Amino acid sequence: MSILQGETIILSRFRLSDIVYATDNFSETYCIGSYAYGMVYKAKLDHFDNKGSLVAVKRISSRENGEGEQRFFSEIELHTTCTHPNIVSLLGFCYEQEEMILLYELASKTRLDDYLKNVDKITNLKWTQRLHMCLDIARGLNHVHTKMDPQQHGDIRSANVRLGNKWHAKIAYFGISKLHPSNQEVGLQVYWHPEYERTGKLEKESDIYCFGVVMLEIFCGRLAYDQVYMDKGEKGIAPIARRCFNDGTIKNMIDPKLMEETDADIFPSNRRPNQDSLDTFIGIAFRCLGETQANRPTLDIVIKEIERALNFQVSQYL
Repeated sequence: MSILQGETIILSRFRLSDIVYATDNFSETYCIGSYAYGMVYKAKLDHFDNKGSLVAVKRISSRENGEGEQRFFSEIELHTTCTHPNIVSLLGFCYEQEEMILLYELASKTRLDDYLKNVDKITNLKWTQRLHMCLDIARGLNHVHTKMDPQQHGDIRSANVRLGNKWHAKIAYFGISKLHPSNQEVGLQVYWHPEYERTGKLEKESDIYCFGVVMLEIFCGRLAYDQVYMDKGEKGIAPIARRCFNDGTIKNMIDPKLMEETDADIFPSNRRPNQDSLDTFIGIAFRCLGETQANRPTLDIVIKEIERALNFQVSQYL
């Protein structure tokens, strides 16, 4: 096993034969998802500590126009210069026999979109847990915006948020928008900011809008492209939430399970959302959905407001 030295981390170089063996030659049994550039598999491979570790094996397909190879090296460059507790870590790579494979840490629980689409959720995330989740995503995204190339963005959507121990959230697979054939992915249009259809450009402020959509998903307990938000020609959760916010009915969209919590619970984290906490959260989420980039807050402001919402929720019970 050899290494590739990046600016801030060291990547392991894995042998193709080991990856083929660990995935049973990329068997469907080990496949855990697909994306625009190929498939993702789950496998157990030896890592730095020589112990079997579960990893996500991202197999990038070659393309005649070279986009696959460009994507491969772009992701390596991004992840070797951008490490953060709320960003999924790239552990290693394989570049052998025309195979381009990236190996990421595997979240111990699930993806946010898988959690949201599961109507029979085993775990009902409490309001404080949801606030912490939003903080995790915002902090990871802020790191992307402040520590990376100005042209990079976070590709923020629930499918790209991984949930680990204690439901901590991490951003996964962020990348370069021009390499991302976004119109091919189901449901992705609901995350587009209003200017995108007119300009076709994604900027850092576009991430703020996308994050606002994810905040709404966490608030409502539903995917942004849930059928309930797509009936009668609707374009997902954002325009509906914007109308509800303006007419004062936004709280009708809250996940009903949150209101099943009780103020009589001895644990503050299990109690129903505090009014000030809700108002603060809804207010900043709505600002993130500004029609133009100039109307959206910075991530520093977003983080402070979510922290304020969390403080309202916890402090009243101290």
